[in-house]
Amino acid sequence: MITRRVTLAIFAAFLLFAAGCATAPRHGTLRGALSAQAVNIDGKSYIPLTLIAGYYQAKCEWDPVARRADLIKGNKTFAFYVGVDYVAINGKPEKMASSAVFYEGLVAIPADFAIEEISKVLSPPRITGPRPPVTQKYMIRKIVIDPGHGGNDPGAIGRTGLKEKDLVLDIGKRVKEQLTENGVDVVMTRDRDRFIPLEKRSQIANESDADFFVSIHANSARLKGARGFEVYYLSTAVDDNARAVEAAENSFLKFDDSSFQRHNTDLEATLWDLVYTENRQESVELAKYIAKAVDGSTSLHNRGVKSARFYVLRGSQMPSVLVEVGFISNPAEEKNLKDPAYRQAVAAAITKGILNYKSVYESSNGFTQ
Repeated sequence: MITRRVTLAIFAAFLLFAAGCATAPRHGTLRGALSAQAVNIDGKSYIPLTLIAGYYQAKCEWDPVARRADLIKGNKTFAFYVGVDYVAINGKPEKMASSAVFYEGLVAIPADFAIEEISKVLSPPRITGPRPPVTQKYMIRKIVIDPGHGGNDPGAIGRTGLKEKDLVLDIGKRVKEQLTENGVDVVMTRDRDRFIPLEKRSQIANESDADFFVSIHANSARLKGARGFEVYYLSTAVDDNARAVEAAENSFLKFDDSSFQRHNTDLEATLWDLVYTENRQESVELAKYIAKAVDGSTSLHNRGVKSARFYVLRGSQMPSVLVEVGFISNPAEEKNLKDPAYRQAVAAAITKGILNYKSVYESSNGFTQ
């Protein structure tokens, strides 16, 4: 499976250093891997610090109060401050071409500094011999499909009566059928109209030992002109729209007698934060592939990839995304979503995104090329 299982004992060890900075991903075998991972932010090239940590087999720590991300290897340290164009190298300040920034929930630094300057202080691990072949841990075998709402929780309801719970169950079944045809084992959190508590949905996913979790929903807004498709991964909501969707999808906690919140002690919250960080990079990648496939295969307006703290994603110990297939509150989109052929097209696009992600992930040995 693609995610690394981390026990509570290991979590306790993680508590010895600051929670919140992304765990270093699997390192690549070529220095050029850093250049290949550069992203464009406001016309400038950046690289997420977690990728750099993985390449150098270094440790990454995050101080949310100081907004400082530290890259540490042995007695050598780099301290980056979000919004500041200086870095402290072993305590000595050095100027960078531009400031460190947040990028999709991660700290990113200027690519030229990451590629040229860090290598002067840190040495990448020496790797000899041919690259090892793709192994079982880089294969995607099983996926959990989670149709939102159900039973006494109808979810959003369209102007002509279309219920979110019915719509997403139908699309979820179609996605399952198509994935199964492509050799992927699929587990459904529900396959009929029944209510499943949020905590139980996560439990189903975790106990199935799945590789990742896809929750399917439909959006709603007071403005009937709101339209489009969007994919979320678990992180702090960064805009008003994301916060509104977060509040709407979390609102059905009132139907949940088990109350996920009841078990949320400070210790458990810290441990879960580490799980989120562990899987965030893969969740972001999966979200991008699904959004791209839907954009290229349907007439739906692409609202992009976003982040929010959805409770249904919070408990899953694997890369997870939440898909909003359109606005049930928009008359035109509600009409389309009532059409079985249109639902089939949406399901096909979601499936295509998942399979494209699967293909690239497996062929690149877990994005380490």
